[in-house]
Amino acid sequence: MATTSSLPVSTILRTVWDDLGELSVRLRSQSIIACTSAAFFALIGGIPAISDNRMLADIFDLMGTFVLVPFEIAIYRLLISGEAASGYRFDISTVRFQRMLGWTAGFWVLPNIPLHLPGAVAPSDGAEVIISVVLFALVIFAVLRLTIFMPAIAVDAPGASVRNVFADAGGHTWLIVKAYFATLLPFILIVISIVGLAWLGGAHDIRSGIGSLAADVFAGLLRFLIWTCCVIVSARLFMKIGDRVKRSGPEARE
Repeated sequence: MATTSSLPVSTILRTVWDDLGELSVRLRSQSIIACTSAAFFALIGGIPAISDNRMLADIFDLMGTFVLVPFEIAIYRLLISGEAASGYRFDISTVRFQRMLGWTAGFWVLPNIPLHLPGAVAPSDGAEVIISVVLFALVIFAVLRLTIFMPAIAVDAPGASVRNVFADAGGHTWLIVKAYFATLLPFILIVISIVGLAWLGGAHDIRSGIGSLAADVFAGLLRFLIWTCCVIVSARLFMKIGDRVKRSGPEARE
């Protein structure tokens, strides 16, 4: 990626595409395992007995997220450090893996707060809407400012702390938003096209049009690809705007 905030969309897309190609070659077995896991948990999550039970659905969704942590670490370490992992390793005994698991759970919970908390605490429908909007804004702000935190943990950056990540991300909001939006735009267009074609074909419910199992697997694979692209963007942003996170001690606080 270029070094300025006026980064062309074409450069962003080309970088993500090239990195996907590198992952498919240097992390081929890990990619297959992670992709299969994503499809499996999407399939499990589509079972009515699970999807109709919010607690069970959340448990399996979180499990599916945890299963991808080794692959996420492998992506960061390959793109940032040039280190290709030798296997799909759950190094639970290491501080790195423990921190990644903990913060993965945190990032999983964060978007759910505006969805579930307002309805439980708001005294009226109007208050629920206001609380939801405020919480969504806070969540978006937090996610944008913490965008290089996970890669910092994965590569054992000496200054990997919330304070340093917030400091490094400050002033780069437009670059961060642009990088993610440019990466997600093709997927948004794909989804809109699929829904539109299904609607024109008379299948108002895509699941009934192509079959529920196929729809679940397709959705799971699409989410996995989107997630992988977002991980790549986080890695590249870490390399570009990460400063204090790469330093330790007093230097990281200057």
